Amino acid sequence: MYHVDQVRAFIGPYCSAELDAVAKMGSFWNIPVISYMATTTAVTDRTIYKTLARISSKNTNSIAKAVVKLLEHYGWKRIAVVTNTGAVAYERVQSFEDEFRKSGISVATKIMFDEGWNSTDIIRSGLLNDIENNARIVIGIFSATREMTKELMQAVFTQNINNPEYAFILPWLQAGPKDTSPWISVSGETLKQVKDIYANAIIVDDVNGFDNTLVDNFIKRVEKYGITKESIDAASIFSYIHLYDSLKLYALAAVNAYQKSGNNISVITNGRAVWNNMRRLTFEGTAGLVVMDDLADRAPQFAAFFISADRENVMKMVNMDSVPIPNCNSSIEKSGCFDLKLTDIITGFWPSSNGNMPPDEPVCGFKGQKCSYMVEIAIGSTILGFIILVISTCILYRYCQSRALDKMPWRVFHEDLRMIDDEQARSLISLGSANTKLSNMSTGAKKHVIVGVNTHATYHRYAQKRSIKFVKSDLILLTQMKQTIHDNINPFLGIAFNEKEEMLVLWKFCSRGTVQDIIYNKNMTLDEKFHAAFVSDIVKGLEYLHLSQIGYHGSLSPWACAIDRNWSVRLTDYGISNALERWEKEGAINIEVAQSDDDKSQAAQRTCKF
Repeated sequence: MYHVDQVRAFIGPYCSAELDAVAKMGSFWNIPVISYMATTTAVTDRTIYKTLARISSKNTNSIAKAVVKLLEHYGWKRIAVVTNTGAVAYERVQSFEDEFRKSGISVATKIMFDEGWNSTDIIRSGLLNDIENNARIVIGIFSATREMTKELMQAVFTQNINNPEYAFILPWLQAGPKDTSPWISVSGETLKQVKDIYANAIIVDDVNGFDNTLVDNFIKRVEKYGITKESIDAASIFSYIHLYDSLKLYALAAVNAYQKSGNNISVITNGRAVWNNMRRLTFEGTAGLVVMDDLADRAPQFAAFFISADRENVMKMVNMDSVPIPNCNSSIEKSGCFDLKLTDIITGFWPSSNGNMPPDEPVCGFKGQKCSYMVEIAIGSTILGFIILVISTCILYRYCQSRALDKMPWRVFHEDLRMIDDEQARSLISLGSANTKLSNMSTGAKKHVIVGVNTHATYHRYAQKRSIKFVKSDLILLTQMKQTIHDNINPFLGIAFNEKEEMLVLWKFCSRGTVQDIIYNKNMTLDEKFHAAFVSDIVKGLEYLHLSQIGYHGSLSPWACAIDRNWSVRLTDYGISNALERWEKEGAINIEVAQSDDDKSQAAQRTCKF
C-alpha cells in the first residue's frame, strides 16, 4: 500500500496484535500511524515507534497508572495480584508490576490460575487462602477480563471473602470491542444474581465506561444519515468513535504542520513532522475533549466505579483527570508528561461500620501477630477471677448456711428431755428466791420438762401422724427463732419431732405465769405503773419481732405474754403458727390436741399476724 497506493498515513490496525509490526513499518517509512484501539505497553517506546500516536486512552500502561494512583489515593501500599496463565495476562501483569515498583507498592502475593478455570476450580485449588493470609487489597488482571473476573468474584463470593475487610479492584482491560458488563444480559436486562457476586468490587475504566449518554448521542448523529441502531454493532461503537477522533487528529496535525512549514505541501509526507504536531494537541472529539500528551498518546481520563449490591447502576466514586506535569521532558522521563489528579465523587459509601475504606493490613496483622492481648487477658482474667471468687464465696456461704441449717441447732431429742409432774415443778420453783403464790398457781396450767441438765422449760404437745419434712423456709425461720435474744422475747428452746407419735415445741419457763393469769386472778392487784410497764414490754417485744427477720408474732394473746421472775413481760409462742398450720394441712400433726388442754396458748389462741 505504501509503494503502490502512495499511502502517507495509517489509521489502525483494528487488532492490537498487529500494531507492533505496523508501527515499526510506519517508523521505517516515516509515515504517521494512529491506533484507535486499546493497545499494550509493548509500543510505548518512541525511540522505536517514532511516528505512532494512540487515540484510545484504554492502554494497559494508562490503566496501570490509574490503578496505582487509586492505591496511593487511599494509602494502600500492600496488595495481592490475581491473574491467569497465558502470554496476554503475563504482559499485562508486567506493565502493572512496573508501575507498582515505581510507586513503592508491595505485591505481597501473586496468585495465578489456569486460563480455563471456573469458580469451582479456583475454590478447590485453595489459592484464595493466600489472599486471606497476605492481603486485603486485591488487583485482578486477566487476559479475558469479563469472563475471568466473573469466575474470580463467584469464587470470592462463595468463600465469603468479598466482605468490607477486602477491596477487589478490577482494571477493565480489553483488547477489542468494548464488552458489556457481566451482569447485563443480551437483551439489556440486569442479571441480579451475577451482579450480586460483584458487590463491593471496584472497577477502573474509562470515564465514560458506564455512561450510555455517549453511545446514545452517537446513534442519534448517525441516524441523521439513514443508519439505524439495529444496523450498528453496539460492541464496536466506541471503536467507531475513536476512529472518527483518529481521522480528526490526523487532519488537525497535518494542517498545523502545513501552516508551520510556511504552506509547504511536502511536509505532510513527513511522518515525523506530522507526529510532532500531534503532541500536546487539544481538540473536541466525539467522546469529549481530546488531549494528546507529549508522546502523542491520548491523555487518559479514567474513573473508579463502585458496585453496590443495593443499587442497580454502578456508582462513580473517584474521577481521574489528566493534568500536565510542569518542567517535564518526555525523552528523559520516558512518559507523556501528564499525571492523573483524583477527585472523590462520593465518600462514606464503603459498607463498613464507619464508611471508610479498609486498610491494606489489619491493625493486628493478618494472623493477629501485631497485637498484644496481655492487657485484655489480664483484665479479663481479673474480672473472671473476681466473678469466680464471688460465686465461690456465695456457694461457700450457702453451703455453710445449709450445713448450719442441716445441723438444726433448734432440734431437741427426746432422750435429752426429762418430764416432770406438777409437784416436781413446784419444788423446782420453790428453790428460787422469787417464789410467789402466783407462780404456784400458774404452774399447774403448764406442762414442764427439764431440757438437758437443768433448763426448766414448758412445752406444747401435738400428736404426730407421720414424719415432718422441713422446707428451707422452715429451717431458716426456726434457726432465726433459736438465735433471737431480747429482754422482752422468751427464748425458743427447740422442737422434738420424728421420734415418737408426738411433736413437742419447747419454750423457756417463766416463773410468774402469763398476763392471762394476772387478768383472771382476783387476789392479785397491780397498780397502773405495772400495767404501763406490761404494755411497754409487749410493745418492745413486738417492735423487735417486726424489725427482725421473723417479721411477726402470729399468735399474740394474753397466754403468749409470759412474766419472768423480774416482772418483765416476755413474748412467747411467736413465729411458728404458719408452720404449724401447714404441717397440719399436710397431715403431719394434729393441733386440736393442744386445744383440749388447760393451756390456751399456742395454736388455740392464734390471731392475725401482729
